[in-house]
Amino acid sequence: MLVNSPWTLIANPRAGRGRCLRVAQASATRLRQAGQEVIVRLTEYRGLGTELAAEAVRARHNAVIVCGGDGTIAEVLPSLVHQQTALGLIPQGTGNDLARALNIPRAPVAAVRLLQDGTPITMDLGRCGDRWFATVAAFGFDAQVSQIMERGDAPLSGTAGYLLASLRHLRTYVPPRVHLSGDFGEVRQEVFLAAVANTCSYGGGLRIAPGARPDDGSFEVCLVDGGLSTTTLLSLIPRILWGGHVNHPSVRILRTRRIHFESLDGQHLLHADGEPLATTPATLQIETRALRVIRPTAAAIVKAYDVLPAGAG
Repeated sequence: MLVNSPWTLIANPRAGRGRCLRVAQASATRLRQAGQEVIVRLTEYRGLGTELAAEAVRARHNAVIVCGGDGTIAEVLPSLVHQQTALGLIPQGTGNDLARALNIPRAPVAAVRLLQDGTPITMDLGRCGDRWFATVAAFGFDAQVSQIMERGDAPLSGTAGYLLASLRHLRTYVPPRVHLSGDFGEVRQEVFLAAVANTCSYGGGLRIAPGARPDDGSFEVCLVDGGLSTTTLLSLIPRILWGGHVNHPSVRILRTRRIHFESLDGQHLLHADGEPLATTPATLQIETRALRVIRPTAAAIVKAYDVLPAGAG
């Protein structure tokens, strides 16, 4: 457990119709009862999370705890890169893919117990210019679906909403032509999607790159060829739920520390951590050991779930 310094707990008071605020307040109370000084800060407007995290770093707080989802995490990342202040998570978003990669439980009581008993480790981050991402950067079809989700145009949230938006978008999607270069060499072709993964999942648990690890010094890139029939795509997309798509002949898995995207038919968007990241041309690179994050040990996970009351969530 991190001790001897206050923690800053950052929450979005509007998220989950106020649920995130209630969870943040209850979590702060539990931490204080355990002897940890906690300062709760609220993101009253977009981008404030970056400023609040920077204040915590300047004040030499041991940890910035995010009570929220991947979008709020994306806001605080720039202030925590290569700093001693560690990131802690109380997952309350629709996706929670970074928490999933770090084995952090969704139940707030268990997550708080983990913060008390977990240990800080370092993890890699993705970088695109002065922008950072923790999970997966998406190009092509999945970037467009992520944009639909980010705008709130899907009828459902989470994985179900992502899959439904994907099925609807198939009718109008035109695969872009792209030139990719990296440690794998060069690829110049039409692609359905290219997912540059620091962690294994996006979209609330879709295992787009099952072998991606946030501490191995490289990206795993999932590349799906363009030109597939709608029937083939309808059979392929659901397999992403468990990672079964990687054995399909139209799917390639590449590894690289750096990847450059250049569109051959106009600019295209890249999306990461639930937010727009960049437009092509763009270069993404791995930054090793860039972030300290509180991650559970096996013993801490057992203890965290041991304290769950019946029906806790």
